[in-house]
Amino acid sequence: MVAGFVLAFMLMPALSAQCLAEEDARLKVELNDDMQQGHPDARALLKNALPVLWDRLVPQAQRLAANAIAANSRMVARIVPHGQKTMIEFSGEQVFAALKRAHIPAIISQPRFHLLLSLRNDVGVEMQQTRTLLEEEAARLALQYGIVFADDGTGLIMQWRWQDRIHIELAVRGRSRLGEFVETREITDADSLPALQKWLDEVLLRARDAYASDTAAGGTGDIQTEQTGDALITLIVNRDSRLLEQVALEESLAQDVRVRSVVPLTLGRSERRYALRIEGGDTRWLAEWFSRRGYTLSRQSDGAWLAR
Repeated sequence: MVAGFVLAFMLMPALSAQCLAEEDARLKVELNDDMQQGHPDARALLKNALPVLWDRLVPQAQRLAANAIAANSRMVARIVPHGQKTMIEFSGEQVFAALKRAHIPAIISQPRFHLLLSLRNDVGVEMQQTRTLLEEEAARLALQYGIVFADDGTGLIMQWRWQDRIHIELAVRGRSRLGEFVETREITDADSLPALQKWLDEVLLRARDAYASDTAAGGTGDIQTEQTGDALITLIVNRDSRLLEQVALEESLAQDVRVRSVVPLTLGRSERRYALRIEGGDTRWLAEWFSRRGYTLSRQSDGAWLAR
């Protein structure tokens, strides 16, 4: 029988390694030893690591509210010292449950963008040096905010063009949930780079936060997106299977025209969780789709879909 599909363990070694890294990236927080005093216990490490974690998982509008969540050692999966650093790996299940209890929205699936930056002067010539500095800043912000930049990500194009000596226009294009828009600002500083970096920071946060889910109002159930009317659902696949069967089922689902994206949340030997974005919000076809492949599909009390 065809069984659960795995997006992160397939096709080629490079892809497998990439997906695994992306799955765990936001839940792994590295602390320098100089941030600690003596030999801190798990609670002290957790206290220092939580702000970094919340910066990656919580939308900017609710970021301060997350600071009120009490440090709980159950949120820590493991602590790994290495060299002059300590790695704290969090349990995604416990972390998102804590946010849900606190009624704080979360960015459950890590946003993945294909970012393209362009900066031109008032005669249309590309300002390559400044653009390179903005690309370096974007890479730094991606680590801070829990974003992945990859060629196969959703297109996010940011094009700046100076109109004159102080006015600059930004056109944002692509298929991200942020949508497309154009805005113009005045930059009067002799060095325009800090203002451009701040602008980049704002847009990346807005693009990332557009992928937030209301954990209080929907748990892991269906969430309608305001811009597209699509449904965001959590799918749990509960069954052991051979790798080829996993690949076949995943590819079939990802290629269905009604599915916009399939993103892994947690991957285990017998249970895997995925975030599915369903075009148009109509999920009625899912039960029949899985039934044809030997599965029974049901809704859980938290709103997630269970296939087994």
